[in-house]
Formats: sequence, structure tokens, C-alpha cells
Amino acid sequence: MPLITNPYFKILDEITPTSNYIPKKEEYIAWYKKHFKTIEKQSYNDFCMQELVWAFNEFKNLVNFLEHEQTIIEANNRYKLLDKENEEEVIGWLIEYENIYEYVEHFYCSHFEWEEGKIEGDKIVVSKELGIKIELSDFKEYINLEITYRPLMLKYKENFT
Repeated sequence: MPLITNPYFKILDEITPTSNYIPKKEEYIAWYKKHFKTIEKQSYNDFCMQELVWAFNEFKNLVNFLEHEQTIIEANNRYKLLDKENEEEVIGWLIEYENIYEYVEHFYCSHFEWEEGKIEGDKIVVSKELGIKIELSDFKEYINLEITYRPLMLKYKENFT
């Protein structure tokens, strides 16, 4: 990571105090909420600042995803109890969680399909230049819902179109 002299960049030390440190989900949510107004007000005056603003935008998206985590956990738990042979029950589950699935699909596509280099092993790369990464396991509920919801949705969509 480059030598940081601008005081606004000192906030990076809070989230990545060492190059190998990976913050927990709760840490980056608190960090984002603490600093987002400061970063939003900064001008784009150099590359490093642009990268910081871009990284904050990425955190904003990840925090927005996490606001739906409880509903996603509920959907995953309900899926486990679902009688998969009962079409009416399965379709009811699909309808009940179709709005939340849109968040999951967007997360999944933006980190696994649309952009190269977003996943490094078991980490999501928020900013390669700033050395910010997040544990992929923090988003396991999203991945589980993608794995279960999409195939069922496609199956029933195919049956009824």
C-alpha cells in the first residue's frame, strides 16, 4: 500500500491496519457508517482519492446487501423445511422471496460473473490498490440462496411459459 499522507486517507488504517488484515463484517459496516459522509464530501483530486471514493461506493453496495441478510437467512431456513415435491408450496416460497432474490442475484452477478478479479480465493477484493478485502464467508447466505432459488425459478418459469 502506498504511503498515505492526506489525513482523509488515515481512515484506511482503521479498516486495514496491516496489509494482511481482513475485517469482519461488523467492522466494515461500522467503518463505512462512521466515515461515509466525510468521503462523500471529498473532491476527486487525485488517483488515490478516487480509489478511496470508489472503494466506499463498493462498501455502500455491500452494506446495502447486508441490510437484507436476515430475510435471506429466513428464506434459506424456510427452504430447508420446504416440501420440494409440493409445487404449490415451492411456488409460494418463490413468490414470497422474489423481491429479496433480486438483491442476491445482483450481488452474485457483480462479484462472480460481471467483473474479473473480484474474487481472490476466499476473499472479495473491494480495492486491490488500497489493499481492502472482505471474507467471502460473510456472504454465504447470499450464495446459498442463489444456489437454491435460481434453479427452482428457472424450472417453474420453463413449466409455465
